[in-house]
Amino acid sequence: MKAYCQSHKAERAEYNKLWYAKNKTRLRAKQKAYNSANRDDRAAYDRKYNLLNKELCAAKHKVRRRARKAEIAAYDAAYREAHKTEVAAWNAAYRKAHPDKIADNSALRRARKRGASVEKVSRALVYERDGGYCHICGKKVNPKKWHIDHIIPLARGGEHSYKNVAVSHPKCNLSKGAKSGGQLRLH
Repeated sequence: MKAYCQSHKAERAEYNKLWYAKNKTRLRAKQKAYNSANRDDRAAYDRKYNLLNKELCAAKHKVRRRARKAEIAAYDAAYREAHKTEVAAWNAAYRKAHPDKIADNSALRRARKRGASVEKVSRALVYERDGGYCHICGKKVNPKKWHIDHIIPLARGGEHSYKNVAVSHPKCNLSKGAKSGGQLRLH
């Protein structure tokens, strides 16, 4: 019998392949019906298994998460490396198109770094509020080249908020530095 099975192995495999192709939809329907009928039993079994093997399951999930994080990090690094020039071009175009957003975010970051209390300040609103005049010298500033000046400097405990910022020339702001004595808003 064994010799017969060995000699007709290829014929048997071909027959099984044809039979499966013919009955594939019927088999899938049976499997789907079985799965839906036993879904609750399977879920109950999984809950019971997880409770009994909590440490083992936690360890498995931890290993899976760590492997997944490593896989994602490797993918990100490979993507960044492959698309380095495209990403750099996109970043440069974004910086050129949104200089006020970049300046707002960098001012916010500097204030947080100093440990100051922070409010999100829009350069456009500050410029409009002050009418485009430097609060130190009183002259009109270039709308494309101006600084946000902290009336009470961040270095002296000032906050980054609308009530503590004003428009200033870059030269005026840099010459003022961290000094705050005697400078009051005229508004």
